[in-house]
Amino acid sequence: MKGYGVYLNLLLSNNCNLYSVTKPGSGSDELNQTAKEEISQLSHEDGIIIFSGTNVYELNKFSHTFHNISHFIQANCHTNVILMNVPFRYDLPNSASVNISIIILKRKLKKLVKALPNTSFTETPNNRNLFTNHGLHLNKIGKRFVIHQLASSLQSIFKHKISVPINLSWPNVIQDINIPTCEANQMKLPNRNSSHNRKLPITISNDFLW
Repeated sequence: MKGYGVYLNLLLSNNCNLYSVTKPGSGSDELNQTAKEEISQLSHEDGIIIFSGTNVYELNKFSHTFHNISHFIQANCHTNVILMNVPFRYDLPNSASVNISIIILKRKLKKLVKALPNTSFTETPNNRNLFTNHGLHLNKIGKRFVIHQLASSLQSIFKHKISVPINLSWPNVIQDINIPTCEANQMKLPNRNSSHNRKLPITISNDFLW
């Protein structure tokens, strides 16, 4: 995660202030103790990006990792939260089984995000070509891809849509408009003039069976 904040700041508008905290080698237990004072001062005009590396996924502690991330998001419902999924690992002998667990964790986090307001989920690339030869970290292309994803997510959250008002052309003469009037607390409807031919009511003959 080192250097992400610098390059992300270049893609954002000048109206944005970016504050980044990186804790290499930390687990998900550190999440709830990170930048508590700064986060408490945020509002719905701000946002938090949670981008956890593979160290946040404690092996054989699947539910523990999910609980820590879930608790952090629910404790900070006063601001916007963008959650990034945990990237794959290609550096372990049992990478395939570990990645299956990471996929399950991603599904649970996506369901959690859907149930919480002001929270969104952005997926990081899991393409092996976007990782270094060692297989643990993203390479330059992979990092660039993630930074553009984050910038796009932030812009979609804080984009203000300005609607152009529609000017209605009112008629100069309003006498022709049939507007109901009120007299003595009773509504008086104007007479309706119709050019349609009125049909006479049909009478029922005596031999009609009901």
